[in-house]
Amino acid sequence: MKNKIFFSKRASGYLLGKKPMYFLAVLFYLTFAFLFFSFFISSNITSANTIPANVKTTVLINRFLNSPDCLAYEDEETGRAYPGVIDIKKFNDDNISKCYSTNETSLYSFRFELENSSNNFKKTISTLNWGARRFNKVSQYVLVYNEGNIYPAKVLISIQK
Repeated sequence: MKNKIFFSKRASGYLLGKKPMYFLAVLFYLTFAFLFFSFFISSNITSANTIPANVKTTVLINRFLNSPDCLAYEDEETGRAYPGVIDIKKFNDDNISKCYSTNETSLYSFRFELENSSNNFKKTISTLNWGARRFNKVSQYVLVYNEGNIYPAKVLISIQK
């Protein structure tokens, strides 16, 4: 009677000896899966919470191009500002100094090169703290307002950090 507890009815062997190996294999697999998914989830959470490096420069560039206090054209009758339309009268060093006040220790400095190939027009302005450091260039397609006429142009924006 004692032997029937430890052996199967078919007499295929000792069944209690196979169970611990099965549980160890399942435990190893589940531990590995838990560690893998916890690492995957934690890395996704930290990458979603970080702020990209170019956010500040993108916001500043959009301020230059879209704000009526900076370079954007503002209709005098309606007071409406047209984002992405540069008023050629505002495209000068004095206006950029009013729009973006800097000192020698500012983190960012900018240079704008407005060019239009059809009119052979090219004009460059820069902030007061523009120096001889390394810079990155970004191009942006805009419209230029000049005495009632609007024409397409390209702005090359150089950024120094």
